[in-house]
Amino acid sequence: MISDQNNMRHLQLFLLVTCHLSLLGCAGSGHPRLVTPSEGPISPRYLEINSELHAATLHFPAGVYTLSAVDKIGYYYRAPRKIAEHVGGGSLWREGGIFVSKRNSDKLRGYVFRAGTVTLVANFSGAKHLFRGEDVPAEN
Repeated sequence: MISDQNNMRHLQLFLLVTCHLSLLGCAGSGHPRLVTPSEGPISPRYLEINSELHAATLHFPAGVYTLSAVDKIGYYYRAPRKIAEHVGGGSLWREGGIFVSKRNSDKLRGYVFRAGTVTLVANFSGAKHLFRGEDVPAEN
C-alpha cells in the first residue's frame, strides 16, 4: 500500500514537472531583443493599464507601459515603474511589465526579470487596457 502511494506521488511529480516544462517551451525567449525604429510597424508604442494588477505577491502598477522588446511570439511592454514583490516585512523591486501575444493582442501576461531572464508570471487577459500611439515606424 505504501509502495503504491509512493509510486503515485512519483507519477504526479513527473506529470507536474513535464507540464511546467512544456509550458516554458512555449514562453518565447528569455532574452527578447530590443525594439528599434528601423523595424517597421510592428505594434502600438503604448499599452495603458487602467488599474493595478496583482499576481500572488507581485503588484503591477496602473499606467502607460512602453513597447521595449520583441521575440518570436510577442511584444514586451515595460512598466511605468518597477514591479513590487511583497516579501516578509518589505518589498523587492523588479524590472518587468506586460507581454502581449502576436497571435491575439487581448492575451496579456505579466512578466518580471528573474536571474537575468524573462519570467511570465500571470494571466492578465481580463484586465481593462487600451493600446495607444502609432505603430513603431520604419526608417525610410
